[in-house]
Amino acid sequence: MFRWLPHDGRRHAVSARLEVRDAGETLCGIELVVPSALKYPQWCWPTCRGCDLAWREHEGIQPYPRPGGRGTRGSGR
Repeated sequence: MFRWLPHDGRRHAVSARLEVRDAGETLCGIELVVPSALKYPQWCWPTCRGCDLAWREHEGIQPYPRPGGRGTRGSGR
């Protein structure tokens, strides 16, 4: 199980077992230490593409955006 954690300008997926001050690694391979507090704007950072792909693969979810998915053709937008 994973959770999302802002780090180095992106939201990364990390093990849900990591607690404050634990050293760990993101799904994309970046080493980090879980901070004790985060500022609100950090939760609005873009999602790390590498973590997103690894998380989706682990959960059996297709990559995003999905080829031929909703909104890619005929939407008139």
